[in-house]
Amino acid sequence: MKGKIIKWVDDRGFGFIQSHNAAGEIFAHISQFKKGYRRPKVGDEVEFQLEYKDDKTNAKLISLVGVQPSKSRSSFVTKILVFAAISIGILGYQLLSKNNVSKNDSVPLFDTTPAYENMGFSCDGKTYCSEMRSCDEAKFYIANCPNTKMDGNGDGVPCESQHCNF
Repeated sequence: MKGKIIKWVDDRGFGFIQSHNAAGEIFAHISQFKKGYRRPKVGDEVEFQLEYKDDKTNAKLISLVGVQPSKSRSSFVTKILVFAAISIGILGYQLLSKNNVSKNDSVPLFDTTPAYENMGFSCDGKTYCSEMRSCDEAKFYIANCPNTKMDGNGDGVPCESQHCNF
């Protein structure tokens, strides 16, 4: 059935429709209008079905005629918010992981400076274990002097069979 809205109380969400096919005013509630369209106003053409309830005539399944559906901004806004949240999460993760790596690199968990570096040794051409007097001297030479031949198996411990055999 077709009709026209003749009264509309927007703040209360109801109004009345007049139709050539029915006598009198037909009650229309906002809940019966098709979703996704703007709110109705006086003068709008509508299509609807009649419902008889408690000796009253009501309109149900009401559609605005000639009115385009509202553009849904909610899905666009939702997409923007999801994109922003993901971007913030990725940036936050990168910043936190970068800070953790740089903190770990700059602050050692324990003192990595060997004690043998500051014991008064100097590079004076010694290259073999037979020329060393202690394990600390051999470690100093391995760490600071070129062309040493004191770590045969390459494990970082010099003179294992003579001085550094703990």
